[in-house]
Amino acid sequence: MKDSYDYSHIRPKDGESLSVWFTRVIEWAISESKGRQGRIRSALHDLERMAREEGKAEGRREVQALMDIETAKLNKRITTLDLSLRGTVSRIDAEAERQAAAKGMRNRAEEKAMNYGCVPNNTSEAIAALKLPDPLWTETVRPK
Repeated sequence: MKDSYDYSHIRPKDGESLSVWFTRVIEWAISESKGRQGRIRSALHDLERMAREEGKAEGRREVQALMDIETAKLNKRITTLDLSLRGTVSRIDAEAERQAAAKGMRNRAEEKAMNYGCVPNNTSEAIAALKLPDPLWTETVRPK
């Protein structure tokens, strides 16, 4: 036997809003109740529960849409930054190259100051004794 409070036979029509469907269910409950309030109350409580669930689902959809928009913006920004960083060098590599260039310039100056290009003198030894510049960008060393 069918439950007297069951209104599953009243299905929402395509494109019908929830409030219009609720109105149809309540009209059915009033016409079937013949003055009894139990069926009407039951239908109202069920419809209120369904409205809350629909509202939560709508809220979740809105939040998900906002998250998708923000994620797309951030992904676009990440892509832009990746493209701009593609041609850059890390600080550790730049510092290593800077130190190597300083050492090469010192060695070249030392060789130019030597007598006949191979005999050390006071000037070439003073140039060789010069210390390399301190690290400018980083103190860290690349792990081996």
